[in-house]
Amino acid sequence: MMRIGFVLPRFSLTPIGGFKVVYEYAVHLAENGHQVYLFHPRRLSSARSFEDRIKEPLWIQRCQRQLRQSFWFPSVLTTPGVQMQFVPVPSPFYLPDLDAIIATGWRTAPWIAQFPPSKGRKYYLIQHYEVWDGPKEEVDATWQLPLHKIVIARWLYDLGEKNFDQGKRMTYIPNGIDFTHLRMTVPPSERSVRHIGMLYHTNYWKGTEIGLKALDLVKEHYPDLQSTVFGAPPRGQDIPSWIKYLRLPSPLELEAYYNSCTIFVHPSLSEGWPLPPAEAMACGAALTACSNEGVRDYAQHNKNALLSPPGDAESLAANVMELIRKPDLRIELAEEGHRHIRQFTWELATTSLEQVLRQKP
Repeated sequence: MMRIGFVLPRFSLTPIGGFKVVYEYAVHLAENGHQVYLFHPRRLSSARSFEDRIKEPLWIQRCQRQLRQSFWFPSVLTTPGVQMQFVPVPSPFYLPDLDAIIATGWRTAPWIAQFPPSKGRKYYLIQHYEVWDGPKEEVDATWQLPLHKIVIARWLYDLGEKNFDQGKRMTYIPNGIDFTHLRMTVPPSERSVRHIGMLYHTNYWKGTEIGLKALDLVKEHYPDLQSTVFGAPPRGQDIPSWIKYLRLPSPLELEAYYNSCTIFVHPSLSEGWPLPPAEAMACGAALTACSNEGVRDYAQHNKNALLSPPGDAESLAANVMELIRKPDLRIELAEEGHRHIRQFTWELATTSLEQVLRQKP
């Protein structure tokens, strides 16, 4: 049994894909008999003002109260062996002694690098090249810290090996899918309604503008087209009136949503290892995607998906219309996508992570 800590960048009351990955690991590690701590800092700056001293206890109390009311990933609260912790900063002063400590974002990595040996062997879970979240030189510097890197996608491994010479200190472990809550309940051959799904996100690199443009282009050719997009923020004014919006779906609602989609559109310009298109494939939707680095870990053009150049709304729309015109192709790609994605399990990912965490430096 190991005592394992994850340091997240913050606490969030709404779903975040990178947090979901960490929480999945926490639950599966605990089910395997380990003690897991999830540390959520209020701030990542070492500077502490008088106002911070006043607000920190109140913030911790508020977070604990919100957890008791509801939380979007409930299994971290109900799984024995998982502890949600709220700390002012990710300082070793607030953490117990551990066997392994894992940074989960570029802003947390410098903290972990300075931890004493008593806080465990040091790791860095890299889920994206986070230059969209901070200065490139500062993000790059975290790749060169003396931490064992665990990358979720092949392109991230290649990036690290090429630019930071960290091949001996890196391990590739792809994400998993929760097939308990994300199952195919409606076979692709029984989905006759032209219903298109897509994630709605406000970050520019998620490609929402491109995806919505592609859906409008398809709508011009197929007036009976139906679409529902889902997401965490309130419905944006950029969503056309003919498109429905599903906000903050529960796990059961999300499974039903994916199963209602004949086609799922993934318009992101860049991704680490994107969850929504993989989840849609697990539920039997045919995937049309922009060919970003991360989606190529499991999506292959004309084999289990149709891919188009990132940023090309016209090409993305053309792929959607090809699947509408050719139902046999749509069914074939959906079935092959469903078969292929089932190799990515959290059990396999967790076993791989355990092997890495047991390795001596």
